[in-house]
Amino acid sequence: MRFPRIHTDEQGETHIGACDLAERAGRIGPPPNPPGTLADVGPVSSMLVFSAPAGTEMPAHNAPQPYVCIVLSGEGEIISSDGTRLRLGPGDLVFCDDLQGKGHTTRILTDCTVAFVNRAGA
Repeated sequence: MRFPRIHTDEQGETHIGACDLAERAGRIGPPPNPPGTLADVGPVSSMLVFSAPAGTEMPAHNAPQPYVCIVLSGEGEIISSDGTRLRLGPGDLVFCDDLQGKGHTTRILTDCTVAFVNRAGA
């Protein structure tokens, strides 16, 4: 499966690209356990949920640790240091791996709630 990813290059520039997770056929849930496709993001250590009102702008910052940001409600926009914009809405997620460099800015377009899932050992 392919997901958006924020990462930093060797020159410290932050980019929005993609990460590919290995997929496998699998079943999940109670019987009849419908078949589907699974992708493992690896171990996670914690999760927090954050809400912010429309109009909130966060200046350039780096991810404090590798995490997955999942939009639960509302809309936001991430802008990488190279100027690329990624608009996210309910159900969208992005892997945040820009632990150093110029960072990214975040704009909350509508009242927004997101879950930050910290990836252990990423």
